[in-house]
Amino acid sequence: MSLKKISQQQKIILKNCNKFLTQERKKNIDTSISPLCFFTVWAKTPGYFKIYDLNGFKKNQLIFTFKNLLSISKNFDKKLFLKNKKISSSANNLIISYSTKQNFDFRGNFFDNNFNFDSKNKNFFWLLISLDNYVPPKIQENIAIIAKKNNTSFSLKYLLKHLMQTLIISKFNVNTIKHYCWQEFNFSKLILETLKKILNNLKIENLILNYEGVPFQNYVINEIKKINNKLKTIGYLHCAPWPLQLDLIYKNQALDMMIVSGQEQKKVLRKYYGWSKKNINVIPSLRFERKKQKEFSGFIFVPYNLENEFNYLKRFEMYLAENKKISCNFKVRIHPLNLNSKPHLDFKNKCEILLSKYAIKKKGKPQNHSLLFGSATGICIQALEEGTTITHFPNDENLDVFSPTIWSNLNVKKSGEKTYIYKLKKKNYTFLTNNEKKKFQKYFKPLLKKPH
Repeated sequence: MSLKKISQQQKIILKNCNKFLTQERKKNIDTSISPLCFFTVWAKTPGYFKIYDLNGFKKNQLIFTFKNLLSISKNFDKKLFLKNKKISSSANNLIISYSTKQNFDFRGNFFDNNFNFDSKNKNFFWLLISLDNYVPPKIQENIAIIAKKNNTSFSLKYLLKHLMQTLIISKFNVNTIKHYCWQEFNFSKLILETLKKILNNLKIENLILNYEGVPFQNYVINEIKKINNKLKTIGYLHCAPWPLQLDLIYKNQALDMMIVSGQEQKKVLRKYYGWSKKNINVIPSLRFERKKQKEFSGFIFVPYNLENEFNYLKRFEMYLAENKKISCNFKVRIHPLNLNSKPHLDFKNKCEILLSKYAIKKKGKPQNHSLLFGSATGICIQALEEGTTITHFPNDENLDVFSPTIWSNLNVKKSGEKTYIYKLKKKNYTFLTNNEKKKFQKYFKPLLKKPH
């Protein structure tokens, strides 16, 4: 497929998604909180399958739907963990983010890698969603953690209750049920109930989110604004851009400010995804630094969703056969959430076998080049910003490839069958990083609403 055709197709897909959102809003659907309207291209969600449906592509979602509905049963014992039963804090800022075991020290203090900021500042209260259900033995007084008590427990009674409530609330309207029956909406309600308990004990001026346009985030923002319209809501997009950001289409969510890292990211959100430039602020990435040594060079990046494995390997072998002088110092890098996944480990092994078969061994540092399979997630732009050239093997050219029409700062070249090479025209424009210390204090805090 030509780059011109890819650009045309991506604009058509965006148009079809916007058309669907407009159509559903007329049916009184809150598209900002509907999982069916959370159009992800990088992970399987209800919205991921809806993208394919809206654009006439067939994608079997029966197994996904069954697993999604069944996963609701696992939400029944997600509880709020605190130092004391009653919240007591003088904090006037609330941050909603994510946590794992590695984010806590032995005293129960929390460090957020995305904000590059810790919980020792008592002006901030943290509501953390535990990704691994870890709760430290000690929890500081300005931290609350939502975690599941038992990793394997489930309740079919809870599932049936949710489905029955959905039927009643929707008044048995089939279209409404399609939007709100999902696990993601059940989780949204759970988060809101928890947050209300916290807000009853705090005088909050700013609600800050590690923002990705996820339905529960928009649900929280919208509902909290109804309770306290004076509260300032701020979303921080911590990652670098990806090709087709359909999940970030503006849906009238009550977000007062969106903070991104990159002038081109701001331009794209405004021009293609409906955001007002007045609502977007640009600051250097809080999470990432401009490092002297290359961090993303010499790798083969394996996608989070591993589809069409055979096709990936076929194209990879063609690439190696055509590039006889390539170094085989490449290391296969699996997504952190899939390090123990057997399919991903098998794919890694097959890549390493092909490298041994075709590539010429060279001593010293790997070349200034990396390979990427699947959707070009933010790591692609990070690599480009540090000067690394990327060869991309997409799964779906319509969704996964950077269009130079949308992303004008990228040089994109087709180099083979479903294979593309990326380079940046200028640095620090698409994704801005620097090596300054205390960036949260310098760039983020001045944007907050001051306490009365």
